[in-house]
Amino acid sequence: MSWFRSALRRPALALLACAWPLAASALQLHGVQVPPSERVGEQTLTLNGAGTRSVLFFKVYVAGLYLPRPAHAASAALSMAGPKLMRLVMLRDVSGREMADKLDSGLRDNVSKALAEQLAPSLTRLRELLAGQRELRSGQVIELRGLADGGMAIVVDGKPLGQSFDTPGLFDALLRVWLGPHPADSGLKRGLLGETAR
Repeated sequence: MSWFRSALRRPALALLACAWPLAASALQLHGVQVPPSERVGEQTLTLNGAGTRSVLFFKVYVAGLYLPRPAHAASAALSMAGPKLMRLVMLRDVSGREMADKLDSGLRDNVSKALAEQLAPSLTRLRELLAGQRELRSGQVIELRGLADGGMAIVVDGKPLGQSFDTPGLFDALLRVWLGPHPADSGLKRGLLGETAR
């Protein structure tokens, strides 16, 4: 059993996040540089907030959310038009299948059954792409890019993972894993929205 699944099976499960408020300068979390801006296509996006995904005492990844303009409410970030970016920097080695499992679980908790069924073909392909990564290693950068035309691309260490998706709404559905009503980590959600989590 992997460290990830072992931690999730413990009875006193608590999904904790260490999150930092957005600063004017570049952030550094656990030795990871979080750039103040990133480009998606022709548009420069600004760091909205950042934080660390942890399971019990295990730090899993540093996450940064980049948007065209600031959003301090989840509804504003989710409904915002234009390109967006979720940038994850791994702090531990995790199999691609485990990452896919966690995204599946987060989606089930945060989107309607009807929307999940509508997105099912794309979600199946997304799962296959991630599961095909035998291991996501510490230090690797995984980007989920919401494109200006409504599609989505996955980029690992600067290289596209398969062809981009042309499914409208797919990126925002995935973003609900972190910003939905039942987020993977409530502390990380506050961090991505530019708040301070204690």
